[in-house]
Amino acid sequence: MKRYFGFLLTLCVASMFFASCEETEEKNEYANWRVRNQQVIDSIAEVAEANADGKWRIYKAYNLQADDPNDLTTLKDVNDYVYCHVDVAGSGTVSPIYTDSIRTNYRAWYINDVVLDESFKGPLDPEVIVPFESAMSGMIVGWTTALQYMHVGDVWTVYIPYKLAYGTTASNSVPAYSSLKYLINLVGIYPVGTVIPEWQ
Repeated sequence: MKRYFGFLLTLCVASMFFASCEETEEKNEYANWRVRNQQVIDSIAEVAEANADGKWRIYKAYNLQADDPNDLTTLKDVNDYVYCHVDVAGSGTVSPIYTDSIRTNYRAWYINDVVLDESFKGPLDPEVIVPFESAMSGMIVGWTTALQYMHVGDVWTVYIPYKLAYGTTASNSVPAYSSLKYLINLVGIYPVGTVIPEWQ
């Protein structure tokens, strides 16, 4: 009987230990979060600027003053830009503007590859996925900035610094200083006054 109680006591202690370890690991997953997020964006900015495969695009946030092409002395803040890799070039010829509504397929990750949000499950297959409908003006700055350069059919991987995402304050489940990675497929553009058709 003593052995039985001894076994139970050991089991309880072990369970508490593993639960404690799991909590520690969960907390550590977001340790030094601001620094780690900044390091990722700094690294992506370097890759995008090098543009080794010719498919990178860098765009300043639409709500900030445009860079002066004649001013080569001002240091630029990497957090003022979105970094876009053109994975697939679509056949569209126009881009949405701030007042448009759009349909997209998308998936968003934190820098640790945890999925934050997604409009579809599994692999991207525009033929069968029902796209997400939204107003351009209702999204985070980085998302709206990138979309203003995309065409229907495009599939881009977009890296958005925390400053152009949810900022320095935690928002719902999003930790403060979270830079985000998006896979975005632009499906449709609907100017103001256009009736958005039902998705077939």
